[in-house]
Amino acid sequence: MSGREPRPRAYQHRVRVYYEDTDAAGVVYHTSYLRYMDRARTEWLRSRGWSVERLASELGLLFVVGAVKVRYRIPAHHDDELDVGVQVESMRPASLTIDQPVVRAGGPVICEGSIRLVAVGSDSFRPKPIPETLLRALDP
Repeated sequence: MSGREPRPRAYQHRVRVYYEDTDAAGVVYHTSYLRYMDRARTEWLRSRGWSVERLASELGLLFVVGAVKVRYRIPAHHDDELDVGVQVESMRPASLTIDQPVVRAGGPVICEGSIRLVAVGSDSFRPKPIPETLLRALDP
C-alpha cells in the first residue's frame, strides 16, 4: 500500500456515505469500506468490458477475495463523497492484487486497501488460470 498521497489510479469510482454506512459514533463503519471497494472493482471490471456474469458465462471464471489488508487513516462521515480507486498492483497466473485507496473527494486519503483476488472456476471454485485475453483487458 502507498503512503499518504494516492497514486494515479487506473479507475476511480465515487460513492456517497449514507446513514446505513455509519456506526453509533456517526463515522463510516470499518466494513463499509470493503463494500465500497467491492463496488469499485465491479464497476472497474465492467468498464473493461467484463461483467461478473460475462466472466462466468464466457470464461467459466469468477474472482473471489483471497486476502484483504486495510489501513484506516482518518474517519469519513455521513454524506461525504468518497473516491475509491482501483489500481492493479500485480498479476499472477491465477490471481490479481489490487490497490484501492479511498479518498475524500478533493481531499485526503481516508483509508488504503490491498485486495488479492483469486480466479476460480465458476463450477468448481478451484483456482483457475486467468485467460490471456482477460489479463490484457485488465492490464493497466
